[in-house]
Amino acid sequence: MKYFFSVFTVLLIVISCSGSESDDSSILSENLSSQDSSSNETSSSEENNQSDASETATNQSDGNQTENSGANDTQGNQSENSESNNESQANQSENSEQEEGLGKGGSSSPSKCSNFIGKGPDFEWIKSVEGSQEEAHAHFIFTTNDNGYIQVGETGFLDNNTAKILVAKTNSQGDLIWKKEFGDPGHNLGNSVIEVSDGYIVTGALNKNSTVIKLEKSNGDQKWLKTYDNGGNDAIEHIVETPDGLVAVGYINAVDENNTFYTEGTGYITFIDSEGNKTSGKNLDTKMSHGYRVYRINDNLIISGLTPGAEDYALMKTNLSGDQVWVKTYGGDNMDHCFAMDISNDNSIYLSGHTLSGVQNWDSYTMKIDIDGNKLWEKKRGNPRGFNPLYIHDEVWDLKATPDGGCIIVAGTGDEYEYSETCEGSDKSDQWHVYLIKFSADGDIQWDKTYYPDAGDWAGEAIDLTSDGGAIVAVDNSVFGYLKIAPF
Repeated sequence: MKYFFSVFTVLLIVISCSGSESDDSSILSENLSSQDSSSNETSSSEENNQSDASETATNQSDGNQTENSGANDTQGNQSENSESNNESQANQSENSEQEEGLGKGGSSSPSKCSNFIGKGPDFEWIKSVEGSQEEAHAHFIFTTNDNGYIQVGETGFLDNNTAKILVAKTNSQGDLIWKKEFGDPGHNLGNSVIEVSDGYIVTGALNKNSTVIKLEKSNGDQKWLKTYDNGGNDAIEHIVETPDGLVAVGYINAVDENNTFYTEGTGYITFIDSEGNKTSGKNLDTKMSHGYRVYRINDNLIISGLTPGAEDYALMKTNLSGDQVWVKTYGGDNMDHCFAMDISNDNSIYLSGHTLSGVQNWDSYTMKIDIDGNKLWEKKRGNPRGFNPLYIHDEVWDLKATPDGGCIIVAGTGDEYEYSETCEGSDKSDQWHVYLIKFSADGDIQWDKTYYPDAGDWAGEAIDLTSDGGAIVAVDNSVFGYLKIAPF
């Protein structure tokens, strides 16, 4: 579904059709074996005590997407640098299409093919917001303090230099309140958003330089916009508020600059004051080539991302100045791509993404880590609709810790190949579904479920919890899709 799939797709078709095994250096060398992966955890810290309580769930298929976002933090506070087309549109029904109930799609139910677990919730509605360019793709969704929803991503495409940052705010029913675009059409990225007392902070990149934008809550008007030339092609993925201002993580010196999820750059951390001015920055540990998420726990930062080559999950603990306490990696004997992290109410750390280790194709790969970096459990899960596992991707892009101590992950599931399979006359493998998996605090899968349109494809890109006990999902359906999940 994303730019990063093309190489893996071609390789897997060759392997699957020829029946021949590839050598150890091939990314897909383990694709045709169904054995469970043996987790390897490495520690580079003062404390080397990790517990590998690993549980590996059965099931195949996890997708391989890679979310592009520039790579390099240097400096520069140019608030006028990239702020074209700042259009605010309030309550325009033509820009927030409503698709109520199941008439515009459905949610999975057991079939002769499927192997769903438990009984997950249905969805309540789907609505969409368009940008000014061809298509729009969100990377982040956030439930605001007034129970509205903000999505951040791009309208347009990186590879033809038509992309602009798109930010859209709706109310609790998904009706558009305002939307804003930033940057002239070009190489621009919208990656995440947080809420502070007097605004929203958006991160990404403008003209291949890291960017932070502060917006008014009521109408999305720009309060300030800063760009930082941190080195080469660089971007900020995520940001957190601290007593001294803001701390952001991302990457510099991107090699694969049009890849929106993993750019083969160098992980970087940026320190910013409350007015958006960069105060300092430095490279992350060499074990983390791409910083993806950052959260604060008391006087420490927890940073997640990917190791060089996106081979394993990477996790760091630092103090608020970015001084390293420990860094650890987690994964198996093949590719493991970490794109999701959240912190539980007991300060446990949840990580998720997708893996080729010990599975037949990309499967979801979720784990729970304690505050010292020790792995408590891990689970792999995929192909809930029961098609041929050699062809199904299950691609995890986000997760949220839940009030019961567990977590919920969001993914897309479907096939990327010429292969096509139908179950009971309606469910087709090449139609992509949003895929949710709910875990307990102990790692048990309480339920999983997929959600699909009447026609076309849906894939889950991001998730947040809602005040009624449900969830809101950012859907990749060529626009900013807002999918409301019923309480669970």
